[in-house]
Amino acid sequence: MNQSTEPTGQRSVSTSSQPIAPHPPMRQYYDAIEARQGFLHELFNRTAYQYRNIDKATGFGSGLRYRKKALQRAGLKPGMRVLDVACGPGLVTQGALDLVGPSGSVTGLDPSIGMLREAQKGPCRGLVRGMGEQLPFPNMSFDFLSMGYALRHVSDLKTAFSEYRRVLKPGGILLLLEIGRPQSPLLLFLSRLYIKTVMGIIFAALTGNRHMITLTAYWWDTTELCVPPETILGALQEVGLTDCSLHELFNGLLRDYRAIRA
Repeated sequence: MNQSTEPTGQRSVSTSSQPIAPHPPMRQYYDAIEARQGFLHELFNRTAYQYRNIDKATGFGSGLRYRKKALQRAGLKPGMRVLDVACGPGLVTQGALDLVGPSGSVTGLDPSIGMLREAQKGPCRGLVRGMGEQLPFPNMSFDFLSMGYALRHVSDLKTAFSEYRRVLKPGGILLLLEIGRPQSPLLLFLSRLYIKTVMGIIFAALTGNRHMITLTAYWWDTTELCVPPETILGALQEVGLTDCSLHELFNGLLRDYRAIRA
């Protein structure tokens, strides 16, 4: 099933200064909010070398193709300057490089040293260590900004979105790729079982790395408890982004958010 909501345009939204966390605190993984970032750094540094294989298992080999199609659908064109936030092992950056061609450029940014090491194995050479909430780039530096399946890892949606808007040029495009909680109870059950339990057990057994179980469990728990699409769209608009829209596939399992920097 393929669903798409119409752009929300200039819909009125709250101007509250309250931060918006992407999900509630996960006390089963870290004791205090202040420990969250350290937990994530350690988890990704210990599992980065298997992340491409995990992505293949999750998307049944279609991950790179889907990312590239989503980038095209959002409006990525040859010659554009792209920033891929939370680039991980470089899967979105790889698709973006294919699309922008030799006249364009792609920069990948990630806080994890392990993920950046994996990304260096791919074609992208513009890799920077940094956080999405504090982008180390001047205002209006990019034509296109992407973030693939990492929205759950920011501390505050509005802080991150404000930074994304800041570094985009007028008319620049923002694309957020996300996995969401499916609306179908059956698909929800199967997705939870496969991602949270089956994948973790298999990868832990194959690699001898117990952190694989933590990775897939945390991935699913933050997916299932993530704020609803309406909250994400509202936060995008609250920071001044326009033409905010949502494209859904597989009953909401895959969600692509798109917005424009006016």
